[in-house]
Amino acid sequence: MRQLLAMLFLQFLTSSLAFAGDQEEPYKKFSGTYWIYGGELSEPRPPTMGDKKIAFSINGQLAKELFDAIGPDKHDVCTEGSGIRMRWQDKRNLLCSRSKEGEYECNFGFDLRTGKGIRGSIC
Repeated sequence: MRQLLAMLFLQFLTSSLAFAGDQEEPYKKFSGTYWIYGGELSEPRPPTMGDKKIAFSINGQLAKELFDAIGPDKHDVCTEGSGIRMRWQDKRNLLCSRSKEGEYECNFGFDLRTGKGIRGSIC
């Protein structure tokens, strides 16, 4: 019984320390790329003061965490039969995928003139 209590206490202590570590430094680095453009993703042109958007593509651990958070999988005609799993929120303005090799990627964007969320990728 004492061993069980000791193990439970140790597990509680380690999980509390891990949580405390997250609270000390809540912002974490992540891997990704971005693109500033004008027009639409499907027909981009150079950005102007009146037409400037940004698209982000992130991968790695953050993409996995987002993918896990926004489930469940959704049917996508662009990736049907490829083994790629897709999940999205907000009319695909946040779109995450998991390749059949287990690699994660998420895409999202913003209209920099209005601040409105937009898609960060196309089919």
